[in-house]
Amino acid sequence: MIGFVVAMEKEAKLFLEKATKTQEKLIAGKRVFCGKYLDKDFALIISGIGKVNAALAAQALIDKFTPDYIINFGVAGGKENSGLQAGDVVLLDKICQYDFDLSEIDNVNIGYIQDYDTTYYATAYQRYNGNNFIIKSGASGDRFTKKSFWLDIIRELHAHVVDMESGAIAQVATANQIDFFSLKLISDIDGKEESIFSQYLNNVATICNKIPDAIKELVNNIQ
Repeated sequence: MIGFVVAMEKEAKLFLEKATKTQEKLIAGKRVFCGKYLDKDFALIISGIGKVNAALAAQALIDKFTPDYIINFGVAGGKENSGLQAGDVVLLDKICQYDFDLSEIDNVNIGYIQDYDTTYYATAYQRYNGNNFIIKSGASGDRFTKKSFWLDIIRELHAHVVDMESGAIAQVATANQIDFFSLKLISDIDGKEESIFSQYLNNVATICNKIPDAIKELVNNIQ
């Protein structure tokens, strides 16, 4: 059983059209689609945007279906000087939460989670036995931002890809000892003359068209 956690229905739509859907239900208020994909059972939950939504959805999926591994996929932003450009497909090797901050009271780095003694959560990217994805680190936060304060923190954390869900899903997967993959398609790059929001709006439809092939490549090459 493959578990998919996807923030937005428009990110999941083209993948679901390639799969064989057998059931749709509500779990914890979230839409869940079940069926077959590449002869494998799957359950896909639409989490909604943000870390709380993502964590809730990931845990609900685990509790109901006990997947062998979880895949999060969708669009994300790329960082200036990361070597990425719009349209690139990235498999994250590790993920932090750049807006989780206890530095003032515990004298720890931003993103540090005491329960796990870590700032970055590792993914299972090494189980991918292909060469069609770029491997980069990621950061998640509950904001779609171009403010320099947050961008500076993201750079200090050496993150190349930014989204609003994968760090939370990684924490849930770690807590449940389930392998986790995060596959991101780059829709915008900060530092360009065009705003990240304008880039996102201009690119998101084209980027989403790449999702089915990217998922097929990943699932077919997981060891």
